[in-house]
This record gives sequence, C-alpha cells and structure tokens, in this order.
Amino acid sequence: MKKQKPTQGALKRLLALYNGEELTLSETQTRLFDKMKREGVIVPASQHGSRTTYKAVGLERLKQYLSEELSIQDLQSFHDFIFAESNKQHKTETPEMQGEQRSLKPSPMEGFLVTSVEPIRAQVGGRHFTIDPPQGIFLCIYEYKMFSVPRDVLIVGVENVKVFHRIRSYLNLFPQKKILFVHRHPGGAELAQWLKTVSNQYIHFADFDLASIYTFQHDIYSRIGERASFLVPRNIDELIGRGSRARYDTQQPHYRNVPITDLRLKRLVELIDTQHRCYSPEEDMG
Repeated sequence: MKKQKPTQGALKRLLALYNGEELTLSETQTRLFDKMKREGVIVPASQHGSRTTYKAVGLERLKQYLSEELSIQDLQSFHDFIFAESNKQHKTETPEMQGEQRSLKPSPMEGFLVTSVEPIRAQVGGRHFTIDPPQGIFLCIYEYKMFSVPRDVLIVGVENVKVFHRIRSYLNLFPQKKILFVHRHPGGAELAQWLKTVSNQYIHFADFDLASIYTFQHDIYSRIGERASFLVPRNIDELIGRGSRARYDTQQPHYRNVPITDLRLKRLVELIDTQHRCYSPEEDMG
C-alpha cells in the first residue's frame, strides 16, 4: 500500500520536532501526530496548568519513524522539495484556479463519530432520531452542543480508530447492550466538552499503556471525574503479559512521573511497570 505523505503544515511541524522544538497540543491534533503519541515518538515535554507541549522522544527514533511509516529518509530535503514544487505550481496558476482550489479545501472537522449495535434514541436541538447505522457506517455529530441521548445509555469512548471500526468484536467487554460508541478526532476537545453537559456514565476504551492512561486522566477524568472510568478487562494480566516491551521502553521514561489522579488505575500502572509491557486491543484483530 502506498504510504500517504504528510501535508505541508505537518511537514513544518515535523521539521520543528526534528530541530528540537516543541509543539503545542493544538499543533498535534491530527491523526499523524496522534499515532506518533501512541507509538511514543512524541511525548509530553512540559505542562503548565492545562497547557501541554510535546517534543520528539529522540532524534534517532524520529528518523526511524519517518523512514518506516512515511518513507522519508531525509526530512529537510523532502521538506524543501515539496515546498519548492508547491511554489512552482502556485506561480503557474491563474487567480481563478487558485480561488477554486481554496474553495475546495475542507474546513476543519468538528464534533465526533458515533455508532451503536442496538438502536438508540437521540436528539439534536429538539429533533429526534434513531442511531442505528449498518455495520461499517458511522454518524458524525457536528452539532454536539445540542446532542443528547437518554441517561441510561452508556457512553464508550474508543481511542483507536481501527478498534472503533471493529467494535462489534469487543462487545463482550462491556456490561450492557445499550451503548453509544464514540470516537473523537485526534486531540479533539469536543467529546470532553459534550460529556460535561450530560450525566451519562462514560467508559474509556484505549490501549493499555502509559500514554493512554495519561490521555484519559488529562482529557476526560480531569473534566468529569469518577463518572468516567478506564476499561480494564478481567484478563488484563494475561493481555499485558503478551504485550509490547518496546512500546513500554519508549514511553516509560517520559510518563513515569505522571501522577495517578484516578486511583482506580493504580494497579494497572503497577502491572504495566512490573511486566515492562503495554498492550493494544488492536493486536487481537485477525
């Protein structure tokens, strides 16, 4: 499969990381940088209140990731080539062509994706409808500020997009059938904002690693407290036991001092640190 190249904006940010600079949280809110966080390529550099910045874990690890995931061997040369080609094309375009291209650029996606296995009644701004999409179809809730579901519906936030696409394979992990599965865009704040306006119980379904625990505590638990919980399966000892040591070794130096604000996660963190392994539900996919 041909690997997709990063956008010009992403290239600028990658080059900044390459040169030892830090990125703000908003600058890392794309699928590319979200995956780099999960893989431990970029890690929290500093935190001032609710403001977090990110840095590359190391130059060699960043180079390896660029080579293996994006087929970029020399970031500076690739950056200069892409921008030179862009400038060349821009000079040959008429104002009409440039205007047409600007009008075709998509606006930033807001809201979050939802799906369900059982039909769920919902409403947006007083307009009632049923969430019951066929398998493989997901709804985007754009007007999330006016969106609501009954209080007895369990909200399950799925961090990994591939797991979200295959969520029917994981139904045995959840205590009830009346569930709204949600997936936020990487780094998106809309889901947490919406959760503050409703009273539903929330379960965070993510990778069992230090980075995901940090994300849950920082983005969700800090906003709605113990109404949110991090999913820990009964067989977590077995799962961690066959998890990735490499991912743990990458993450541990940068997340080892993150405080456990949700004490329910203390045992999971201790298990991860004892086994020196992390586990992703994606690994269960055939």
